[in-house]
Amino acid sequence: MARLYRRDSSYCEPEDIEPGLREAIAAHAEACSLGDVLANAVACCMTVSTRTYKPGLRSRFKGMADPDPEHRTLALFTPRWLVVTVTRASTGTTVLSARLDGVTLAEHSALIARSPRSARLPEDSGVSITAQWSGHGETGSYHVALGDDADGEFFLQALRRAVTEAKQG
Repeated sequence: MARLYRRDSSYCEPEDIEPGLREAIAAHAEACSLGDVLANAVACCMTVSTRTYKPGLRSRFKGMADPDPEHRTLALFTPRWLVVTVTRASTGTTVLSARLDGVTLAEHSALIARSPRSARLPEDSGVSITAQWSGHGETGSYHVALGDDADGEFFLQALRRAVTEAKQG
């Protein structure tokens, strides 16, 4: 099945993050007692996801279609925390965070391999992260969009190493 999004990632520094997004991250970090995640960021990556399909009439009618032709995902991590933001025109900016030592990563290709043949999942890049997200009582999974380009792959490898180090002590 074809990809639903074209994803382009760019490695960035926290000071390169636009002011409104920096403020949203800082407010979330303060509300969840994460410390200064922007000052302590080890790695940071911005991904622009552009929809490559036109939603069908049935999915638009049922409200299941993605209303935004483009959205942006910013992911950063400190030695202790992972912070993910998603900005959409229809909903604004959402900020999530989780402790690195409680994160489980699963690449999309692994999800496809485990799914039944009848559940045809589209190809995608990025990583599914299962964690207890700050402000949520239960563990849940969230797909973090990353391009399969050099910057997206670099960030994913750095995140993998950081999660392993956090879990080891």
